[in-house]
Amino acid sequence: MVRYTGWMFLLFLAAIGCKKKGGVDNAVDTGTTTTPQFVEIDLGLDEMEEDLLGSELMQATAQCGDLVAMEPAAMLGKLKDGEIRCLDDKLKEAEKQTVKDKISRVLMADAWAKQDMHRWEAVVRRHLSDIDRSDADLCFKFAKQMSSHGPTTADETMHWASIALESRSQWTGDTFVSRVNALYKLRAVTAQEKWTYLEEKYVKTPTEEGRDSKDRARNDAKTLAREWLEYAKSAGKDPTTAMQMCVSAAGTSEFCEGIGD
Repeated sequence: MVRYTGWMFLLFLAAIGCKKKGGVDNAVDTGTTTTPQFVEIDLGLDEMEEDLLGSELMQATAQCGDLVAMEPAAMLGKLKDGEIRCLDDKLKEAEKQTVKDKISRVLMADAWAKQDMHRWEAVVRRHLSDIDRSDADLCFKFAKQMSSHGPTTADETMHWASIALESRSQWTGDTFVSRVNALYKLRAVTAQEKWTYLEEKYVKTPTEEGRDSKDRARNDAKTLAREWLEYAKSAGKDPTTAMQMCVSAAGTSEFCEGIGD
């Protein structure tokens, strides 16, 4: 096995690990405030596979310039518009997912460093939808960013929070507990906001479709609040808010009582 340090991990950190000032990071606590460090990552590649991937990657992006030299620039948000367009084109042309993944992470890093959140959302959405959705940290980060847009992106927020939960085994210890709790909370809060939004919309313009939509949203809200309540109790987290949200959506405390007792 070959262990990697350096630029590959730095790109990973730049794309998902940097903390944005204000906004969504304050809405749902990540549970960790550790300083990024260099760590060894086992990619499961032998030397021949590593050389092959590097060769394919360099060949795929040759027209854009030296990708190795572009990576530090991306981390600092200094890729030029022409370089971004070129890499984007090469990503679309690439056939291998490993090549797509490396190019995509360079583009994510540059967008994040520039705080160009509109572009960051677009490249991350493409990455998770078309390239690789197994990265729990990236799914978590994207779900939080989607939540900053309010109920209009509620479905996307809840979807990617659920996908992050599917890969929660990537976390351990206190990080596992805090992030899993944050994801359950994010889903529950988002579902509550969607339900409230649709209720208000229905009051203003009552239709049969609107009634069905707000009823489904309320059912989702009570279900996700109950799931958060169950996890919070099992993990030793304060269940007060989860209980209040559960009772509010269910309309009765019977649906929520007895969980984890």
